[in-house]
Amino acid sequence: MKRYEFKEHTADIIARAYGDTLEEAFAAAGRAMFDIITGGSKIRAIDKHEIKVESIDREGLLVGFLSELIVLHETDNVVLDQFQVAFDGDLKLTAVCLGEPFDPARHGGGSPVKGVSYHQMEIEKGGQGHSCHVQVLFDV
Repeated sequence: MKRYEFKEHTADIIARAYGDTLEEAFAAAGRAMFDIITGGSKIRAIDKHEIKVESIDREGLLVGFLSELIVLHETDNVVLDQFQVAFDGDLKLTAVCLGEPFDPARHGGGSPVKGVSYHQMEIEKGGQGHSCHVQVLFDV
């Protein structure tokens, strides 16, 4: 199964991410975002970071998760590649993220992501035998 795809948008970038579970779809959205940031360059999984997010709904969890990844990228100067997302009920998540320090020579071929929008957001939890997907618009 493909993990994500990019959809056309006039000014920003829409990513649709897939997984067998909603946790996997959230993780794939994180990977898609870092492919935008790095231009798809290889990221080594050598450093570990953990984030926790709470929200009033799943949409807020997705925006909060991706926004926390942007903050981590900006403040700790890291790029991330692997995400282990776990929900604690419907309103909390924890993610363990693996990556490495940002190296402009290796990771500088992409576009900075300024934010995540609720506009055109989709969160579809698949039924038995169907995959889940999330769709998110990245402000670049």
